[in-house]
Amino acid sequence: MKFLAVLISFTLLAPWFSTQAQDAVVGEVLGTAVYESQITSSTDQERASSLRAVLISPAIGAYLKSHKEEISLTEAESKSIIDSYNAYRKCKPEIGLTELKPPFDKFFAQMMGGGAKAQRFIYLNHGRGRVLFQQAGMEAFDATYRLILQLEKNGDMKFSSPEDRVAALSYWTTQDHSSFLLPDPGKGEAFKIEGLMSKCP
Repeated sequence: MKFLAVLISFTLLAPWFSTQAQDAVVGEVLGTAVYESQITSSTDQERASSLRAVLISPAIGAYLKSHKEEISLTEAESKSIIDSYNAYRKCKPEIGLTELKPPFDKFFAQMMGGGAKAQRFIYLNHGRGRVLFQQAGMEAFDATYRLILQLEKNGDMKFSSPEDRVAALSYWTTQDHSSFLLPDPGKGEAFKIEGLMSKCP
């Protein structure tokens, strides 16, 4: 009878145990717990990418938001990007830059220049170093890694297991980025707003 009671209890509680195991806390970001159910993990690579998305990216985003005034494009920078786009479109029609409707304006300039300015801010304030060529633009590779370690030290994010931490940071520590990882371009050349658009000859 006692065995039967234990078996019934286990049967009733099994779904609860399964849910608890599935929704274990994998980390914390900005004071909020992150759960296993928020992680995409059909492969090790997907899990690592998902950990970066839910733990590292929000912490970096909050850091950049706290420096919004320093990162936002100035009127002059915005105008420079817009003028460069329109000038290059006219002198190089064969490359397919069309007149956008609505026109290429401050919104598009911010999309292009805002990212570069944020990367330059990270680069200059976290030890400079190598940069990574990405389709969306250059990335302050070494400086971003140092920023992440600082954010972790500050308690802005934390991993529950050493294994997940190693997986998430592998992008900066062990992943082979081949020839896309470039030497430090130097303070004078890195993430220059005026270099975002090609110039007419």
